[in-house]
Amino acid sequence: MNVQAFYRLIDGLSPFLLSKELCEKEDLYDNSGVIIDAGKEFDKVLCALDLSVGAVEEAKRLGCGLIFTHHPAIYRPIKNVGGAVLESAKAGISVISAHLNLDCAPRGIDYNFAKALGAENEKILTPLSVAESGYGRSFSVNLPLDEFVEKAEKGLNTKAICYGDKNSFIKTAASFCGEGLDELAFSEEADVYCSADVKHHVILAALERGKAVVSFTHYASENYGMKKFAEELTKKLSAQNIKIYYFDDTRFV
Repeated sequence: MNVQAFYRLIDGLSPFLLSKELCEKEDLYDNSGVIIDAGKEFDKVLCALDLSVGAVEEAKRLGCGLIFTHHPAIYRPIKNVGGAVLESAKAGISVISAHLNLDCAPRGIDYNFAKALGAENEKILTPLSVAESGYGRSFSVNLPLDEFVEKAEKGLNTKAICYGDKNSFIKTAASFCGEGLDELAFSEEADVYCSADVKHHVILAALERGKAVVSFTHYASENYGMKKFAEELTKKLSAQNIKIYYFDDTRFV
């Protein structure tokens, strides 16, 4: 397989146009797509949330010709190349990143974040043009807050910080993978808001409204969904004898 073929596969599962749509709707920036094309065929792919030196070393050890990441390996224009990007290029390893499009894909990272929290029959808060795509979910809970948090931590295999009365009864939740929770999200009525890297003023605003906030690490809120997507790639590529590996960065929780 080559870079162009893998890009087309990702585009079919997680259309890159979703990134453009969300950026236009929410005034965001993204740099999803091909980051490095080493011009080589490959039969092994390493998936990782980030392009790190550790991920590159693992790709080299396994003989992977491409690293597929969620977070763009190059986000803004750069003047000098170093770190993991340089190491990938030197090793002849191609890199493709799928960021906001993978967040918003029908079975993407935001979808899986909500599922890990226990969502069923969830509503998409910012729907996009592709069926079942979009960002942010709301769903019914009907549990005491402490039980909801316990189940969420188990689903994501991590620990969370909970702000609010843990004895309160939660009927509805709203979830946003990554650091997607801001005060605009409060337009969606919910008893608890779940996200990552939640800023102090947003937490305060929620508490002042009598709402709860459950904050995870950025890594935990997205790594689960990235792993699920890697499993989907394994199914799609098994007939072509393309092996998919996953890199867990144990520095994060």
